[in-house]
Amino acid sequence: MRRLPAWTVAVVLGSSALAPQCAAAADGFWVSLASGVGDAPTEYAEFSFDSPHAPIVINQLTGTGPGRIVTGGGTTFYTGPSSPPILVPTSDGYATITPGETVPAGAPPRFAGGTPASGAPLAGSSPEGANLASVSLTDGENGSKVLTVGVTDANGNPLGQGSISVGPDGWWVIGLGTAALDGEEPPPVIEEPPPPPPVDPVPPPTPDNGPVATPEPASAVLLGVGGLFAAGFRRLRRK
Repeated sequence: MRRLPAWTVAVVLGSSALAPQCAAAADGFWVSLASGVGDAPTEYAEFSFDSPHAPIVINQLTGTGPGRIVTGGGTTFYTGPSSPPILVPTSDGYATITPGETVPAGAPPRFAGGTPASGAPLAGSSPEGANLASVSLTDGENGSKVLTVGVTDANGNPLGQGSISVGPDGWWVIGLGTAALDGEEPPPVIEEPPPPPPVDPVPPPTPDNGPVATPEPASAVLLGVGGLFAAGFRRLRRK
């Protein structure tokens, strides 16, 4: 299959492609990252920020290679660092960013069961005041990769960042959309309880052998005198 150039916007670019990019009519914005092997997600992270009226633009791609940005309105292919900025519509739904492979449905849990945005991503567009998103895929440990997404406002002030690990043969996907899609708080992070503190061993009890009788001094003197008297008496009897 021939890869389309970075400037090509595939599928649909209708009249709805431009209008939804001007505002995100929600109270916040979610960025969801997921990775896994086969049909099973193995890692998941997300963050949100309060910037409801600014569109979002993917303005930096590092180490990702070719991939695509998908909405309900169309697909835009990117080539990586040489790709132009890509405006992602999210006012009425969500978009996904993938490296091109098929990923399990609902892989970003935040948007499972949600509605893809109706407008198509638009390459080469970066309206004034847009929030800016960067995506990087760097080397991790044991052949894995680290996927990181960071978002700033138009002035470069950080709005949020998240990272996950991607296995050597694993897939990854990024979801972008508004918090109004499900109206719920992010899934709770279940942490293992800390182990109990070590308990000092209880020392064994000291054996109690009962009281030890100590002879009084007067008793000792009487015993000594008695012994001398008995010895003298025996000598007298022998004479």
